[in-house]
Amino acid sequence: MSNPRILVFAGSIRTGSFNARLAAIAAKELALAGAGVTHISLQDYPLPIYDGDLEAASGAPD
Repeated sequence: MSNPRILVFAGSIRTGSFNARLAAIAAKELALAGAGVTHISLQDYPLPIYDGDLEAASGAPD
């Protein structure tokens, strides 16, 4: 059986996100276990995602 390939991403793009920290730990542990891991950030893609950092910097959207 070949090693699995796993895509890891956090559901939050906020700076200091617990989800992002957990995703990084999971990606590291999966790689140590022999899985092929691709770790992406949803912030790198133009998606309509709530951005708490943006709201804190410029206020709530109209």
